[in-house]
Amino acid sequence: MEVDIGKRNKAQIVENVRRTVEEFQRQDSCQTKFGEPVVAFLSTTHPLFDTFFARGENDHPKNVYRPGNTLVVHYVPWAEEVCKSNAAGDAPSQEWKDADRDSLWLAMAINRVIRDTLDKVGRIHSNTSSMVDWDKEKHRYGWSNKIAGYVAGLGEFGPAGSLVVDGSRGGRVGSISTAALYADEVEELDAEELERIFTQVMKDCRFAGWGGEPCSEEMIAACPGKAITPEGIDREKCQAWCETIDRHTPAPEVCGKCFGVE
Repeated sequence: MEVDIGKRNKAQIVENVRRTVEEFQRQDSCQTKFGEPVVAFLSTTHPLFDTFFARGENDHPKNVYRPGNTLVVHYVPWAEEVCKSNAAGDAPSQEWKDADRDSLWLAMAINRVIRDTLDKVGRIHSNTSSMVDWDKEKHRYGWSNKIAGYVAGLGEFGPAGSLVVDGSRGGRVGSISTAALYADEVEELDAEELERIFTQVMKDCRFAGWGGEPCSEEMIAACPGKAITPEGIDREKCQAWCETIDRHTPAPEVCGKCFGVE
């Protein structure tokens, strides 16, 4: 019986997220067209969270606000034309900047509807982070929704920590933590496999010092902040450039010029 109730609650969350995206796009203030949202239910005990936390790349879901058992992870892609608009020029396109702003507000709306859905069935929940939770010393968010999305199997990492989902390099990831037991069983990974995955992620992000594939001339030329060399992306220089776009949350996605270049 409890399993059936859990399935119904999960299905209701997915439907409410889908409806929220549709309603948000109809608002006059929204300038962006979005694709179909994706929702995943991920255990907070997944061993990859231990690995990313131990290596200083992410906070641990058990250490974020009120501890929970499941992360409800949601991803909403931006329309293809938004990503194409950002390919040319030496600064992020207006369409890209609009999508970054609109999707921030959309993610907040999705989080609210997930919390409301959980409230109706008496499930304890908590935000995982503030949208402006940027750590300037570590050049990253304190809590990474993208890492949660990756662990949930939504996509793979690309340049500068972009999350590539079904070929799309533009979108917004968010998450809510809940005490409800909605996640599937956690896969078993030994220490060697965990280290291999972590190292590959850092290489895929093209961060300097991780020995990934050399950055191409096209990728170097695409960066208006001069943060990319053949050896990789200098996260401090990337942050300095992105601060000229958004001084509060200077994450790479506010620029995104290198996301679509290999």
